[in-house]
Amino acid sequence: MTVILTVAGSDSVGGAGVEADVRAIASMGGHAAVALTAVTAQNTARLRDVFPLPPEQVTAQITAVAEDARIAAVKTGMMFSARTVRAVAPLLMELKAPLVVDPVLFAGVGASLHREGLREAMVKDLFPLATVVTPNRSEAEAFSGMRIKGPGSLEDVGNRLLEMGPEAVLIKGGHLEGDLAVDSLFTAEGVLEVASPRLDRRVHGAGCTFSAFIATGLGIGMGLREAVREAKRRIYDSVAMSVPVGKGLLAIDPMATLHKEAMRAGVIEEVRKAVAVIEERLPPELVPEVGMNLAFALPYPQGYGEICGVEGRLVRVGDKVRRVGEVRFEGSRHMARVVMAASFVDPEVRCAMNIRFTEAVVDRLRATGAMVGTFDRGEEPAMVSSMEWGTAEAIRGCGHVPDVIYDRGGAGKEAMVRVLGRDPDDVLRKVSALMR
Repeated sequence: MTVILTVAGSDSVGGAGVEADVRAIASMGGHAAVALTAVTAQNTARLRDVFPLPPEQVTAQITAVAEDARIAAVKTGMMFSARTVRAVAPLLMELKAPLVVDPVLFAGVGASLHREGLREAMVKDLFPLATVVTPNRSEAEAFSGMRIKGPGSLEDVGNRLLEMGPEAVLIKGGHLEGDLAVDSLFTAEGVLEVASPRLDRRVHGAGCTFSAFIATGLGIGMGLREAVREAKRRIYDSVAMSVPVGKGLLAIDPMATLHKEAMRAGVIEEVRKAVAVIEERLPPELVPEVGMNLAFALPYPQGYGEICGVEGRLVRVGDKVRRVGEVRFEGSRHMARVVMAASFVDPEVRCAMNIRFTEAVVDRLRATGAMVGTFDRGEEPAMVSSMEWGTAEAIRGCGHVPDVIYDRGGAGKEAMVRVLGRDPDDVLRKVSALMR
């Protein structure tokens, strides 16, 4: 087994700390070993108390694991006291394993998780051992003594932290401004930015889980940049699919990416069943000249690889509709763009199909009670994806994701109708009035 050691505190509500780390490590195929630094009495709304373990008990746990298992990587989370840092650092140096330092100073609910002198001890004893240090905005400012006011100051802070001895510094962008959550990885070779859409939710345990993902990636043999990119992909899923454990912050789900991967076979089967219905019941005159497709995404899709469709599309063959390729992920980029744009606004909308535009088709769909949106291709800016831009324009016009989006075409662009829904069954229900 690939053993990843987490040296961190326990979270009684199970959303952060070693509880989150264990799940994150397991989701990537690793085995989590634990050295507890403290037990907290906290929930999703507040921190009630912290009960630190004596440093000798923390080092005893690390020694017990190290004498029995080969530790592939280590992450540190809440250390709480300078005494613990000074006791642990020599043992971590002896392990000679990649080390991810998450310099935790505060709980997600805002309460302090450190004693006086912790910052100085971490800079002196832990940072020089680290493969990467992963502060959020407030932590980066606290350790550097500088404020982040924009891109220029962010780089100054990153470089200042890099001067403290770690091989790399990853400043997380969740608490920074902008439509994207941009994480910046500072190394001697320069800066790597890794971005994801910003999610409008407050969560518990994101920092712990992110650093555990990075440590596991390093432990299974990834390079640092690859490990950071993979961790970013997984933390987006974890935050997007967070759950209301209590009355306060949402608890992220470190297993979210694993859950999504388990859905793939089911998604493919649902698309296949829907395609069979389309082939049997859709009048062939409703197939556009460019062909048609049905795309169905995993929850919170991160690109075409998480959207299933028909490779080669569905086409008219005589008086029938037939698919000309396999049903697979990345099978449709045309309709995948529609799904991506719609699901970003409403995560429940994960499926879309296109059909030929006529005024009669739109009228029949509207007569069923469907909410209909439209956009004008004549207003389309240069150098944009027609499907993403048009979908976003129609959504803005309606104020929400409509059931149907159509356009009347343009120069070299065929007029088209797109029907959107939660899943293939929902989409087929909405087009049932057009079926044979």
